[in-house]
Amino acid sequence: MCSRCAKGNIGFTLIELLAVITIVAILAALGYAGMQKAIYTARSAQKISNLKAIGGAHSAYLADNKGRCLPTNLINLGDDPELTGNSRAWWCHYLMRYTGGSAKMFWNPSYTPWSSKYPKGIWDDVPNLFTGERKDESPGELCRIEAGFGWVWYQTASLPADQGDWVSGLNSPRPFPAIESPSQQIVCMESQSVIAGPNPSVGLSFQAWITAVRSDPVFWAGPRWSGDAITCLFFDGHVDAKRPDDFNDKNFSPLAR
Repeated sequence: MCSRCAKGNIGFTLIELLAVITIVAILAALGYAGMQKAIYTARSAQKISNLKAIGGAHSAYLADNKGRCLPTNLINLGDDPELTGNSRAWWCHYLMRYTGGSAKMFWNPSYTPWSSKYPKGIWDDVPNLFTGERKDESPGELCRIEAGFGWVWYQTASLPADQGDWVSGLNSPRPFPAIESPSQQIVCMESQSVIAGPNPSVGLSFQAWITAVRSDPVFWAGPRWSGDAITCLFFDGHVDAKRPDDFNDKNFSPLAR
């Protein structure tokens, strides 16, 4: 019989307690790290899946519109019956018709709102994915969705309708064959807003955009959620994550006229 048992002392010593606590803490830390990695992996897989679904919907849109690319938004200029009574319709509105009206593919599971103005969820004409609440953030606009993906909005000068460089003029989308490098040019990417990337019409040139991306990982036009990279959908349909130093102006260059 051990000396402690013989003396009726069957408790643990301080050293033994500390050893047990240390082991439990280590196991808990390992479990937490494993859980976080699993969550990150699941979110990344869902994000890529949703972007690919957006790409598939855009391909269907191209097929239905004689290869005409979908602009960031279309302004009501009085010549589109679909916009009657509304100021504009965003890209999300036109892609939802290929998803049976579901907005789930527009949701980025890594999304963190950059402003309290846009709580975590979906707004304008579709319900918040978490609460089911509907809120018209911008009255008169169709499906402006703030959920973590933005359509690239690049133009060299402000157009009368100010809707991004996927268009060649007033509500006239450019044909897909005119795209110079489909495997390099980004059509949609992770963003804190429904729009994404450079926008020279408001002074956000490529250089200004990339400088902001490098200095502020959560600025409104180019946040980084995948470590230090942004996950992007390209015109040819493939999805890839690009680090700030990997971007170049050709990823956003104006389309061939």
